Amino acid sequence: MRHWVLSAATGAVMLASGSASSAQALISGNYVLDDSQSDDVIQAVDSAVAGLSNATRAIVRPRMRKSCICEPWLRMSSIAGRFSIKESTKPLIDLWTGGEPIKWQLNDGQVFDVSAKADGEAVSLTVRGVYSEETIVYRSVGQQLVAETTIVSPRSSTPIRYRLVYNQAK
Repeated sequence: MRHWVLSAATGAVMLASGSASSAQALISGNYVLDDSQSDDVIQAVDSAVAGLSNATRAIVRPRMRKSCICEPWLRMSSIAGRFSIKESTKPLIDLWTGGEPIKWQLNDGQVFDVSAKADGEAVSLTVRGVYSEETIVYRSVGQQLVAETTIVSPRSSTPIRYRLVYNQAK
């Protein structure tokens, strides 16, 4: 059983599963990146391309770094089987959480297949492009939003993995 809780103080909506122990249910709202608690994304990229030859690494590393830019803020909503997320410089993603993909286009014209699945405590967003597949699992931990990202690409010798922590905007 699921129920919705509206916080009068913040205007945030929380999706909660039937038990009161669902403290990790997603909280809709605005979030700001907490650099001090987040992984170093550049280091994660460098580790993933470390096994490539020098010539290949010189080409791949800048491209991968560009695709892994950490957004300073995001706005998220997870309500009644629907998930939307707006990161500071990227277009809005708004879709159902049943796993059916939608087409999503970045400002530079790149087109991706994007899908989302919810399990009641987290939402998994998958972004598939020509050269990579990125999966981000969003979950609330207290008043913070944790985003765990895995990027699989033939361009890197191993998957790129990193964790970003966002604080609720005040």
